[in-house]
Amino acid sequence: MENEKKLVVVTSKDIINDLREKDYTLLYPLKSFCVGYNLEFEITEIDDFVLVNRILTNADILKLNDLLHRNNKIKGIVFDDLGVLEVIKDLKVTKILMLNHLANSSKAINYYLDYVDSVMISTDLANTEIKEILKKSNKPLVLYIFGPIPLMYSRRTLLTNYHKYHNLENERLMDAHIDEKYFRIIENDYGTYFYTKKYFYYEDYSNLDNILYYYFNPVFLDKDKILACLEGKVDNIDTFDFLLKEKTIYKLKSGDYHG
Repeated sequence: MENEKKLVVVTSKDIINDLREKDYTLLYPLKSFCVGYNLEFEITEIDDFVLVNRILTNADILKLNDLLHRNNKIKGIVFDDLGVLEVIKDLKVTKILMLNHLANSSKAINYYLDYVDSVMISTDLANTEIKEILKKSNKPLVLYIFGPIPLMYSRRTLLTNYHKYHNLENERLMDAHIDEKYFRIIENDYGTYFYTKKYFYYEDYSNLDNILYYYFNPVFLDKDKILACLEGKVDNIDTFDFLLKEKTIYKLKSGDYHG
């Protein structure tokens, strides 16, 4: 039963059967409606949860409405554009809102829970804050357990612009760094996505209450490492706990502020 609570982004076709055998819930990035992934799926290929994670135009919303209502095999949807709410209001599927850097308080999350079945808790929180939100949430929530932290998304094709400006051969996936901070950048026709190079891992999650799904995003990993991380074996993966052990609240020292 525990595996059924693991919501896993499908990042390789070779691993789909392995994931199904373990009874994981599969989340498929929908073609033309996602950024940050090097593999996407046609709506006709999706028979579990569907991921929609880019900013949509009015025309995109209409197209998405048509696609979702054509597929009666979809069991759920994970999305971050609030315009999608209008599209899915009559669908009998599990609706999960993913507002990573905005779902930071129980008040905000409970507000959104009036419109959806669950919300993904922000990765910008300390472990103590996450546990407090879980206690106060009106519905079970989704917790990000494993994957690179999404840092930034732009609708601009930043890598293409960069390579064109510097007269370089274009790359749509590359690593970069600022001092000792390392990133992985991926681009498609709909924009550019920045991840941390390291993989976030919430190790101590087995005893938490009020959880709908544990979220795993093994993007860029090979099959063996994906299966290993789902079983809690991350020794061969560069992981970190991000902000779990410290709150992101800082007090300016006297004289530091001159505004």
